[in-house]
Amino acid sequence: MLLNKSFLSVVIVSCLSLATKHSHAQENKTLIKVNNKRISLGEFRRRFEQNSQLVPGKKPTEEEVVKNVIYFELATQEAKRLSLHQDKDLQEQFDILLYQSLVRKNIQPKIDKLKISEKEVREFYNTNPLVRTQHIILLTQPGMQSSKIEKQKSQANKILKEIREGKGSFESYVDKYSEGPSAKTGGDVDWGARHKLLPAYYDAALSLKKVGEISNVVATPYGFHIIKLTGRKPYKEIDPIYKDFIIRTLKEEKGQDVYEDYFKMLRARAKVTVDETLLK
Repeated sequence: MLLNKSFLSVVIVSCLSLATKHSHAQENKTLIKVNNKRISLGEFRRRFEQNSQLVPGKKPTEEEVVKNVIYFELATQEAKRLSLHQDKDLQEQFDILLYQSLVRKNIQPKIDKLKISEKEVREFYNTNPLVRTQHIILLTQPGMQSSKIEKQKSQANKILKEIREGKGSFESYVDKYSEGPSAKTGGDVDWGARHKLLPAYYDAALSLKKVGEISNVVATPYGFHIIKLTGRKPYKEIDPIYKDFIIRTLKEEKGQDVYEDYFKMLRARAKVTVDETLLK
């Protein structure tokens, strides 16, 4: 017997609909119950995926996640029993999470959609290029006595003076005096810019106009540096990682207007007063 095609379509759609309803019903079934809190199969699967992403390359077993879910529910219920959810510090942390969630949901997507032109990227790069440097570093440490810090600084200035007087090559002074891991590679710091280098270090390297030029002594949290410029990469050879950093940086800069507009809208709907006399 031949069946009408439209009839077959109705049958297939009906079967799919029944299967979907059955699937939804299965997902809504209670898998775990901790006191009065029920965790459905669907909720468990969501949490299982979350747990699976915690440690790359190591997927937990379902039994482990069941245990984690139970422990989590027991902990939150006990915390509420002890009224920890009413703790002032905890409420402040929760408010911070709410603020961050609002920014992620209502502001960040708009910032992510902002368009950054190739011209804008190039202009940023021209004032923030990738540079390659060598350095001599005399290390300092947190808590180091001020007299020892001054001794390191004085030694760095002495080294710089001797290099500029031509008493030895930069590389020979690296071998003789430089400390830290880079000393083993001739003081080479490889290519870097604002996404990798300390601000004081990068600004000092950027001030060097010619390859081979040497900086004054530069202080950073790690110690005292003498920097030699060994390369400045042209835009056409830009590192993709740095280009992505530039795009994200420009989006965040442009995004300030998005941020301000959003909160101006919220403020216009709210009643906000500031007693500025208290700030004087």
